[in-house]
Amino acid sequence: MRITKINIPKELINNGLESVKMHRLGQVVLLTGKNGSGKTRLLELILNTLTKKPKAIEVSQAKANLEIYNKELIEHNTQLEISEDKLASIIDDSINSPIKSRIESLKRQIKSDEKQIKERQDVLSWNLIETDKLQNQYVIVPFIPKSLNLQDSNNYNKNQLKTSALHIDAVGVNSLAEGTFARIQVIQERFYNATHQNIVVSPEEKTNAIDDYNKLKDLIKLFLNTELERNIDGEPTIFGFPLGKSKLSDGQKVLIQLCLAIHCQNKSLDELILFLDEPENHLHPSVIIETIDRIINLIPNGQIWISTHSIPLIASFNPSNVWYIDQGKVSYAGSIPEIVLSSLIGDENQVSKLQDFISLPGIFALNRYAFESLFKPVSVITDKNDNQSLQIRDEIKLHLKDKNKIRILDFGAGKGRLLCNIIENNKELIQDFIKWFEYIAYDKFNTDKPECISILEKIFEEPEKRYFNDFNSLFTIYDRESFDVVIMCNVLQEIDPNDWLRMFSKDGDISNLLSENGILLIVEDQEIPVGEKAFQKGFIVLDTPEIKELFQIKERDTDFGFSDVRNDGRLKAHRIKKEYLKRITDESRISCLKILNRKSLNKILEIRSEELSYRNGKKHGFWIQQLANTTLCLEELTNNNQV
Repeated sequence: MRITKINIPKELINNGLESVKMHRLGQVVLLTGKNGSGKTRLLELILNTLTKKPKAIEVSQAKANLEIYNKELIEHNTQLEISEDKLASIIDDSINSPIKSRIESLKRQIKSDEKQIKERQDVLSWNLIETDKLQNQYVIVPFIPKSLNLQDSNNYNKNQLKTSALHIDAVGVNSLAEGTFARIQVIQERFYNATHQNIVVSPEEKTNAIDDYNKLKDLIKLFLNTELERNIDGEPTIFGFPLGKSKLSDGQKVLIQLCLAIHCQNKSLDELILFLDEPENHLHPSVIIETIDRIINLIPNGQIWISTHSIPLIASFNPSNVWYIDQGKVSYAGSIPEIVLSSLIGDENQVSKLQDFISLPGIFALNRYAFESLFKPVSVITDKNDNQSLQIRDEIKLHLKDKNKIRILDFGAGKGRLLCNIIENNKELIQDFIKWFEYIAYDKFNTDKPECISILEKIFEEPEKRYFNDFNSLFTIYDRESFDVVIMCNVLQEIDPNDWLRMFSKDGDISNLLSENGILLIVEDQEIPVGEKAFQKGFIVLDTPEIKELFQIKERDTDFGFSDVRNDGRLKAHRIKKEYLKRITDESRISCLKILNRKSLNKILEIRSEELSYRNGKKHGFWIQQLANTTLCLEELTNNNQV
């Protein structure tokens, strides 16, 4: 589970913080600022507010009860109106008296109805903290490993062992170092007692002891990649040694304490939200970073909040994860880590001394982008407010016009992000929506097939007839030239220019799909934020001038167009008619790449004259890749033509 958005107004805060507005929160959230700025207070506020968030069952009940009370309110108002009309028509007080009593009773009932409705509406409209899913219990684990001195419990007597083990429950996670080994020993001992043939225990006790131990073993295996075992002397062992002699590294000592902290909460890892409050006060930054990296890999659906003023810790994460707190005001640091660093370093003299360090975000962004560009792209799922999904929805509606139905192929569907988000934004009209929206998914690879099928089966019957990994299977069910729209969302950039003619020419794959008046909708981020190696030579992102050159589109072709959803040149959707696709030639392909190659060089020179920042570092990395990739493609295509 993750917190995705926070919106707590100042009037609900009494600890000195300003109103808190945080959004687009990911797997890791870093809170930074000077000592006393409000980091710990913010964590406490989130912790306390989350306990008030309506549970899933409360939301479900509120929806059901709201409908009931609304009906009762209408009925009571109707009865009140009838009674008041009746009262007005009768003069005899002896008859009026019971009617007046009835009216007063109805007014009380109406007031009660309105109160009940208000309470249910408050539950349904509660939005101080939004999570990626509703839960029946919201659990935050405040984890502060203050000590690496894990006390060996092997020499404890029975009472000492039990006391130390229970100390974790009594005092909480602050006493983990004292009780970690003792707790493990007690849990293992209970398991062996419960499963021993000569010891009498109730079925419930036996089941609880077995489940408790297996859960602990699973956590240790997951976080430390080793087995919790037992030697011939009845001592718990890890890495083949008794606990007190196991010679764990500092990072492993932190992780085993985390295992116990999670175990005590009795919650699954997917539900874990972990709070680390200034861990650098107790641990070396390298140990913290090692620990967090391990946790991130093991709880992909969980979330970690870290309050810190440690520069090494901040520098080890993407600045887009950073939120800055100053005098109780929370703001997004994002692409301006220099401000954060300056506030943490101190006066101007100290800032000047660390000038080189402050330039690191730009260098880091450049190096990170280059590193990412060595790896294949991955599919993602975004929320329903994803700009590209909304942009595609609007383009589809534009193309629908007077048609009763529109057939769409999602080319490169991945995990079904597009369908998921479009449907999410039309939940109330889902049955009407699917009557005119005929969606078919295609992906060259079946890596994400299970995720995509799971989305399809929630909406359509026979989902297997709507997902394909090859055109032969697709055309077995659907006619050629029967698709109104083929959508390529962040896909064109992944197609090798060697394949463009095969893809778009007269007898190409896309032309075979599109109906006579069909369009190809190319949706791309013009500065993809993460580098990738989509094909052998990287990736190629085409903007409007390059697309026009590739398909030889001229001013007179007025039905060619594009939208720019944020009006900043980044997220563009290009509408290209089938007849324009057929204009592609080998010469137009070469010309398109040459234009992009020259533009990339100019962009690099332009960025190098600007300030060294994280944002510019990423842009620099993007355009360097564009320059290198187009150069490699041009060299290959030119050599092939000469041959």
